[in-house]
Amino acid sequence: MAVDISQISRLIDLMAQAPIVELEIEENGRKIRLAKACGTQDASVAATAHVASTEKAPVAAKATPAVVSVPKAAETITAPSYGVFHLSPSPDAPPYVTVGQKVEAGQQVGLLEAMKVFNPVRATVAGTIEEVLVAAGAEVDMGTPLFRLV
Repeated sequence: MAVDISQISRLIDLMAQAPIVELEIEENGRKIRLAKACGTQDASVAATAHVASTEKAPVAAKATPAVVSVPKAAETITAPSYGVFHLSPSPDAPPYVTVGQKVEAGQQVGLLEAMKVFNPVRATVAGTIEEVLVAAGAEVDMGTPLFRLV
């Protein structure tokens, strides 16, 4: 069986943004374990992947570590809890914020829905929205970066 490096690379990228430190997946007799490296001093996150077959013939592959750096000048607004992320109060309404818009600390910038309960997502710092990091309707975990501010 061939190792799908692109799938492992996508998992590493997703894990770099997630608030988890370890992920293990087993599928079709193949086990993938991802763990974030400890002891990073700056805003970078490192993850390594090890793939090993659980079959009798030993098959092992190692993906190169991926390092994702967040610019030091950028601030992020993260999800305060788990839920489905909404950029606007309803599908036909304009979004709370758009790229290039200035926001104040405490201003509502999105909405999280969990079990039909809606909770506002508020800016934790003042700044200008540089990028929306999550698509509307995406499921997010607590700590998932939603917006990048400058």
